[in-house]
Amino acid sequence: MRISGADHTNWRVRDLDASLRFYRDALGLEPFGLEEYERGERSLVSLRISEDFILHLTPDPGFDRPSTGGYDHLALVVEGAGVDEVVRHLESCGVRIERRFESIVGARGRGPALYVRDPDGYRVELKFYQPPEG
Repeated sequence: MRISGADHTNWRVRDLDASLRFYRDALGLEPFGLEEYERGERSLVSLRISEDFILHLTPDPGFDRPSTGGYDHLALVVEGAGVDEVVRHLESCGVRIERRFESIVGARGRGPALYVRDPDGYRVELKFYQPPEG
């Protein structure tokens, strides 16, 4: 297993319109998934920061922002190992798999993902895009 880069980060936001005014209007980031969100087909709105990195905004009007802000998770791209192999490795290291997705949106499209927590409770998504080679 090799971590090859960051994929996305997910932030909870109290007011999506205010967040879009900042990220879209002030910073010029292009949202995607907004129409699907408005139709109730998607739980978040994404903004492209670069070709390989996006910011997900997850609206939560009741969100009481702690001192760390709206951090939800950091996604890291995994290469060189399949999902099941990584699950076995993590479990052998005493890491509990909090959640597993067969297909979820990331910066490069859809793919499987695992959610785990670091020792301080920070959530980390391990994102897979293609099967390992060879």
